Amino acid sequence: MVKHIVYCGLICSDCGAYIATIKNDDKLRQAQAEKWAKQYNIPVMKASDVNCTGCNSKGVRMGHCAACEIRTCAVEKGLKSCGYCATYPCAKLEAVIKHYPAAREALDAIKKGKK
Repeated sequence: MVKHIVYCGLICSDCGAYIATIKNDDKLRQAQAEKWAKQYNIPVMKASDVNCTGCNSKGVRMGHCAACEIRTCAVEKGLKSCGYCATYPCAKLEAVIKHYPAAREALDAIKKGKK
């Protein structure tokens, strides 16, 4: 599978929701819903809510994508990724890249022209 990297550097192609959506696999959706419910203390998360092809795709996205200020900023600037932004890295990205080192690595590679 080709790596699918979104605006903030997260690698969607490594995400259970993305994989379940691409494979149209309800068992994977259920497993991901259960994992996130525990991980993020969500009382009820339905498998039917676990559908995403990445926030920078024209396909289906998770509900929180519409409210994501990183996504909104990149869309407004017409960028494929924050790695292409003249002000990368910025304060908006810090919460994501602080917790997901792979996101910083992906964006740094884009910034350096390696992707």
